[in-house]
Amino acid sequence: MSLDAFRHSLQTKLLAAVIVCVVAPLAAVGGWLTSTAPRSGELLLRSRLDSTASRAAAIAQSNWRQRRSDVLFLADNEPMRAALRDSVAALPPAFVRRAYETMPSVVRVVVRDRTGRVRWTLGESTGPSDAPVDQRGVNASSPLTTLNAVVNDSDGRTPLGDVETAIRLDALTPAVIGAEAPSSEFLAVHDRRADGWLRPLGLPVSLLDGDHFTWGEHRWLAVRRSLTDPPIDVVAAAQLDPFLAPFAQTARVGAIALALAAVVVTVLAVIVTGRLTRSLGRLATAADRVSLGDLDERIEIVSGDEVGRVARAFNEMIANVRRMMQELSQREAVAAMGELAATLAHQLRSPATAMRLDLERAHDKLQIGSNERALVARSLEQLERLERAIAGSIKVARGAGGDFSELDFREPLRRAISVLCAEYESSGVHVDQHGVSDAALLGRGNAASLEQMFTNLLTNAAQAAGNGGRITVSSAGENSHTTISIADNGPGMSADVRARAGEPFFSTKPRGTGLGLAIAKRIAVAHGGTLVLSSNEGSGTTVRIELPPPSSATPSAMT
Repeated sequence: MSLDAFRHSLQTKLLAAVIVCVVAPLAAVGGWLTSTAPRSGELLLRSRLDSTASRAAAIAQSNWRQRRSDVLFLADNEPMRAALRDSVAALPPAFVRRAYETMPSVVRVVVRDRTGRVRWTLGESTGPSDAPVDQRGVNASSPLTTLNAVVNDSDGRTPLGDVETAIRLDALTPAVIGAEAPSSEFLAVHDRRADGWLRPLGLPVSLLDGDHFTWGEHRWLAVRRSLTDPPIDVVAAAQLDPFLAPFAQTARVGAIALALAAVVVTVLAVIVTGRLTRSLGRLATAADRVSLGDLDERIEIVSGDEVGRVARAFNEMIANVRRMMQELSQREAVAAMGELAATLAHQLRSPATAMRLDLERAHDKLQIGSNERALVARSLEQLERLERAIAGSIKVARGAGGDFSELDFREPLRRAISVLCAEYESSGVHVDQHGVSDAALLGRGNAASLEQMFTNLLTNAAQAAGNGGRITVSSAGENSHTTISIADNGPGMSADVRARAGEPFFSTKPRGTGLGLAIAKRIAVAHGGTLVLSSNEGSGTTVRIELPPPSSATPSAMT
């Protein structure tokens, strides 16, 4: 197949349809899966970090309220007020020291009087710069945030001083990310008031300003929650790479599966369309050969689908065309034979007329009752029959039914039987005509043509019955039609012979012309009737002629 032919072939169009309708959507799904899987993983991780940050913020706010309650309890008590009223007391009250010892998250307490002078300091000032590092990389002594409370006199309005506490920042968010958390996740806390950070060591605080950053050759995702009381920011962060790896792997596997599915679909489409178009190609090739006149072309039917049905219909169509061509050829042959018959009939009519005149003179001169006169009379009858046959041949050749008139169908039938009995008397053929109706079988027709039709059918029956054979003639008259049957007790016909019976020039007899039954059919049709033949091997043959009544019988062209 040339490239241009392949471009315009049905298989190419079907493959293009498969690619557009199947492969392209699969490719789109694969691209969508590859692009959306990482985004879906990031959304899932963001949701997880958002939950962690929200939980940490809630815990920090709850702890802050508890620390505030502790500081207020430390400031709002009578021993603290009494100590502040005493301007010379050098040591804090024992109650304050015991309360401080119960608050492990408070690393320092500074008490000032109303003038701002520091009266007492509990705890030590330790900064985070030299603090040790725990196993998760978070500062063990975290940055400090302050919480202040005013000490009022008993009236609740006169200030006596204030209490300033320093609280560990990590005490606000304990156990949010426990020891079982992977090293790829951390929680950072930012004290906005003191600008202090609780974060993994080595992480620049500038990276936590956005929600994506790169640290330690890994991409990270961060989610922030901000509180007003306390003024802190809680940041939950996790590595993107290890979390997105399963999603990316799943996306790759899905894309590969879709690619394999697309390849399989394409291969199957090539195979299926190849088989389909191969059948259609054979059909197109056969059609091209038929168009060149090869009516013997046939297509092998290999399936029962629509293509098989088309192939079956194509074979039947070609068979019908060949049969029509054969019929057309036969009709042309019949027409040519008719012209020849008309010519012969015209040539025979003049000698036959001269012979009839001579025989009539001889008949009149012979003695009445003599054997010679009877022989001459029989010759005259045969000449009359010959003239009728000649006239019928001319009418058949012209393709017309001739002049129709009302008649009794029994009359041409009886004349045909009489001629047959005389011709086949020596063969011992017996004609049983007891089945012919006693009542008149009236209709319209041409007597000579009908006699020729009956004669042809009776002659065929006699030849089929053979010596000593039997022919049964019967008739029946109804309002709708007249039926005349001629049956013989011969060997019958095979299915193949019966299928071709009536074709012009088809005969199983060595000297048969194959025109007797064909002419009989044409005469029956010309009279508006039908001729039906039925036969089985071993059971004889029956010909049934149906002729219309006088009211509906009209002459028609013989075909």
